Amino acid sequence: MRFPRGRAILENTNIDFINFDNIMNAGKRERSHKIHGYISIIYPQEVDFIFLSLGEPINAARFRSAERSPLSISDAINKVKAASVGILNIYEVPEELVLMIISTLHLTPVFKMKSVQEVSPEKMIGQLGIEKFTGFLEIKKGSEMFYAIIEKGLPTRGYFADKLNVQVTPSLLLTVLKAIANDGSPVLFSLYDEVPKRIEQATPAMVQLLLKSTNAIIREFALSYGPTFAKKGLILAKNHINEEYKFMADFTLSNIELTGETMAPKDEFVKAFAEFTNRFMKTYDMVCKDNVKEQVFRQALKDFRFALKSMGYYNYSMFKDE
Repeated sequence: MRFPRGRAILENTNIDFINFDNIMNAGKRERSHKIHGYISIIYPQEVDFIFLSLGEPINAARFRSAERSPLSISDAINKVKAASVGILNIYEVPEELVLMIISTLHLTPVFKMKSVQEVSPEKMIGQLGIEKFTGFLEIKKGSEMFYAIIEKGLPTRGYFADKLNVQVTPSLLLTVLKAIANDGSPVLFSLYDEVPKRIEQATPAMVQLLLKSTNAIIREFALSYGPTFAKKGLILAKNHINEEYKFMADFTLSNIELTGETMAPKDEFVKAFAEFTNRFMKTYDMVCKDNVKEQVFRQALKDFRFALKSMGYYNYSMFKDE
């Protein structure tokens, strides 16, 4: 599976020759690596992709034969670090293309992978114009994936192989859709009736930060009021939060510490952890006043405050940022 390609940061490199931690942290160290783009890791049976925004991972996917599936960023990173065989590529591409590819993992298409024998391109383009349709097309030509943006019924720009953000006309789009791939297979296309969405996963660094900060709160309350009361409060809070956010079931309580990993939308993940902490602290209502709880809360988070603020944690916390 090959997506449109822009500037090659790294190309056709054996994973044995790279330090993947350095690659994942390059955007933090060097301005030139704060790119929009993707990392592809080609394995014998599948291809994993890690999608980047300003050098930071925001989502991941796995492609196997004709199937694709969302993949946690952690799983993608752990696999490449453990693998002995694989080819790695890093390409810089426009953010819009990154968001389109990610959107295909989460949005439901109007129709999926149809050929010109199943859907007439002429009739489709005509109908899109009548409906003033806005969305995008994903086009599969052999192993290559192309994309075209539709705005108010007209194709406007496309991403084809190494031609990025090119002007597209109805006639050009018809030519692409009616072509034959190099392997003789028909071109297939899927239609999406939404603009590309920014769908971000909670990153491994974010998961670890929220685990550390939440466990710091738990420890602080356990020191002040004893581990037995803390454990009871944690069980109650965990049962409630698991019902509201299914991905929170991926985290387990070991004594009075929360551990685990998950794949979850970034904003929902931050909200879930803040609400879990709120529920935990509410179990202390009969033991201490709110101002005392707030003191314990702020003491626990003194080393995490600015990082939590930057991800919007205090928007959901019962105690707002000072």
